[in-house]
Amino acid sequence: MNKKIFRLHLFSALFFVALGSHAISHHDTKALIEELTKRINSGESTAENYYKRAIEYRVLGQLKEAENDLKIALHRNANFTLARREITRILSKQGRHKLAILSAEKVITNAISQREKSSAMILLARMLLNAGEPSEAIKYSSTAFKLNPNGKLEWYLLHSRLLGELNRDNERPEILRTGYQLTGSIVLRNAWIDSLLECKKYEIALPIIEKELTSSRLKSSWKLRRAKAYIGIGKINTAMNDLRMCLNELDQRIHPKKPDMTLIADRGMANALLGNIDAAKNDLAHLIHIGADKWVTIHLDKAIFLIDNQ
Repeated sequence: MNKKIFRLHLFSALFFVALGSHAISHHDTKALIEELTKRINSGESTAENYYKRAIEYRVLGQLKEAENDLKIALHRNANFTLARREITRILSKQGRHKLAILSAEKVITNAISQREKSSAMILLARMLLNAGEPSEAIKYSSTAFKLNPNGKLEWYLLHSRLLGELNRDNERPEILRTGYQLTGSIVLRNAWIDSLLECKKYEIALPIIEKELTSSRLKSSWKLRRAKAYIGIGKINTAMNDLRMCLNELDQRIHPKKPDMTLIADRGMANALLGNIDAAKNDLAHLIHIGADKWVTIHLDKAIFLIDNQ
């Protein structure tokens, strides 16, 4: 077989593998529910099958059905930790915060190892945050780090968010820097840089931003960060130039039908800093309309508020 034919066969094989993977990833959730229902009705009414069906119901947004299946799973196996965690999240999503907190406390009680207990502490901290109790939540996230000092990516992000909720922003850079050093996560590195800018530590942030601008193909987020730093040190004209270039790139990158929420937030922030306040408000309204989480909108919301009240 010559090289051209081999490459053609290889490409075809890879194409159909990718196509098959895509089809599996978009598997008909309703068909899975039907299959699991058949198993349950035929005598395989195990806690695991009820749990699996609950997950598929949750994917469809049928939270009541998911909750019912999880209750049955837990009735069959009271120590089924995955089911307990899942029902905790569903209760919180339904706004039933007291029940979610009680459920998370049961996850802690049932934890065997320190690793399990620390992870359960984070779950409870998240439930308390969702219930509007950040001062209580941070006690549990702090305890989780004591039990498991290395932590996980999402732990650092949660703890940083709790510090922000409690107006302890000056503590956020250190926890995020520590997380980045321990995990090597790009997400934590970017969050660390953003926290430096929010704490007006522009001289520390700028060299990192400049380095990223030289190596990154997509530069809009880094142009936005550098503009914030330039505004902070008084280089207003240079900052405005960065913001305009940021907007030019974002206009090309934001898909009109399936826009990335973080890109819309960046565009809104760039417009706010340029003084295009109506455009910034439109982006904020769009984000709220499509269900963006608070962490996506909070900085844009603050920027608009500050500009409106200057």
